[in-house]
Order: sequence, then C-alpha cells, then structure tokens
Amino acid sequence: MIIMNNWKILKDVENKKVWDFVFSELHFKPHEEKELITLPLPNKYFDISRFYNDGFVEELYNNLHESAQAWFEKISNGERMFALNWQHDCYSFTADLPFEKDEYNEWLIPVFPNGDYLFFLTNDFKNGIFADGVNFQLLIWGGDIIKAFETKTPDMLKVNNSRR
Repeated sequence: MIIMNNWKILKDVENKKVWDFVFSELHFKPHEEKELITLPLPNKYFDISRFYNDGFVEELYNNLHESAQAWFEKISNGERMFALNWQHDCYSFTADLPFEKDEYNEWLIPVFPNGDYLFFLTNDFKNGIFADGVNFQLLIWGGDIIKAFETKTPDMLKVNNSRR
C-alpha cells in the first residue's frame, strides 16, 4: 500500500468549485470534437501525437514531469494546486513536496495524458495545463507558467509547434 502525503482527494465542495471554473470560464466541452476548451491569453499549444506514434520514451516522460514540477513550484506561491482527471478522482497537491507515485511508478494524475482529459490549475485559476489525451495535445495558459516553461522547457516540447 502506498501512503499518500501530498496528493489529497478533493472534497465535494472544492471539487465542484474547481470544475465549475473549468466549465464556466474555460468553456470545457468534453463531448465536442473541436474546440473542447477556450483558454485565456497568453497560452501555448503543443501537438504531442508523435510521442504516441513513436512509442513510449521513459526519459522524455520523466523529463516532462520533472519540468512540470519545477513550473508548479515557481507558480504556486506555496499554495496547494489542483489536479483534475475528467470523470475520475481529483486531487490537490503541494508543488514543493515529493510527488508520490502509484503502483505503475506514475503520478496519480500525470501531465502526459493517457487517453483522458487532465487539468493542473493554480489555486487562483490564473495558470494551468490542459492535457488532452484524446486529441494528443498539451495546452498551457497564464503568464507565470509560460515564463516558468521558458526557463525549464521539457525536451519533448522544445520544438514550439504552437498554433496560437
């Protein structure tokens, strides 16, 4: 049994508050084929489909998660952040604590999407990541996370294939 000290399942009230933001402010439409989400500016878009087609590269996967944890440490201001997995348990976490991993040695909610819609949000909702495992894309928004991204860009995203 893995003891989780960092990942905390969101209570109903907090879960509703966070998903209300995702639906009302980001206009998340999980059943749409196009325009699943409307992100505030500034934002960046990355097509990650080639990392599904070329097979799993553990070094790139680990580097993405190390980079994301560094971004989260810079932008969280010591407050808990949110990690959401559409139609699954959702969590809060503290960026400067170790991220415990599950039995597959992965974060409970990974940044690299595995067929789901995943969100990582700051407590004030001004910065975040939308990881789209259906359309194979990563989208980030908010000035602070983009600045953090530019100082620690993960290897798999070094080629900027932004559409916005």
